[in-house]
Amino acid sequence: MKLIWIRHGETHWNREFRLQGTSDVALSSKGLHQAEQLAASFTGELEAIYTSPLGRTRSFAAPLAARLGLEPVVLAGLREMSFGDWEGLRYADMDAPMKELFEKWCADPVQTCPPGGEAAADMAGRIQEAVKEMSASLEAGQAAAVFTHGGVIRVAVTTLMGFPPVTAARLQIDPGSVTVTENVAGHWRLVRLNDTCHLLPDEDCKR
Repeated sequence: MKLIWIRHGETHWNREFRLQGTSDVALSSKGLHQAEQLAASFTGELEAIYTSPLGRTRSFAAPLAARLGLEPVVLAGLREMSFGDWEGLRYADMDAPMKELFEKWCADPVQTCPPGGEAAADMAGRIQEAVKEMSASLEAGQAAAVFTHGGVIRVAVTTLMGFPPVTAARLQIDPGSVTVTENVAGHWRLVRLNDTCHLLPDEDCKR
C-alpha cells in the first residue's frame, strides 16, 4: 500500500515567510494554480483522499478530489503543529530572546517547544494514529493521497523510516510537493521525497 503525502501549495503567509501552524491561512493565487497542476499531473488510482482540517489543505485537495470523484476525509491528526506565540510572525519580527529560542527549535525541535505551542512528541503521536487509521482502509496495492503540511510530512517520514526524531528538522518539504511512502510486507520504505516536477511549466511529469 502507498501513502502519497502532498504538502499544500503556496499561501499568502508562505510568501511573507510567516509561521502558519494552525492558523487558517488561505492559498495564494499561485497556490490555487499549483493545486490544478497537481491534479492534472496525477495518474493512477486512489482508494481515498485524506486532508488536514485546515482550509489550505482542503482547498489544495479539491481539484484532484473532483477529478477522481472522491470525497476527502478530514483527519484531525493531520493538522500542522501549533506554533503558539510564534504564529503569524516572521523571524525578523522576533526580539532577541525569541530568536534565540526559535533557532534552538530549528536545530532540535524534539528538545525545544514553541512557547504556547505543541510538543514534538505529541505531534508524532497523533500522526502515528492517523497513519494507522489510513493504513487500515487500504489493501495491498492500494493508495491514498494525504493532503497535509510540511511539518506533518517531515515527522511522518522520520517516524515511518525509523530515523532519529531530530531528522525531521533536516528534511526539505516544499509547498505543493509530493512525497511517497510504501508499505511492503509490513515495512515502510521511502519511494519519493519532496518531488515538485509537476509544478515546473515545461515538464511532462505524470505519476
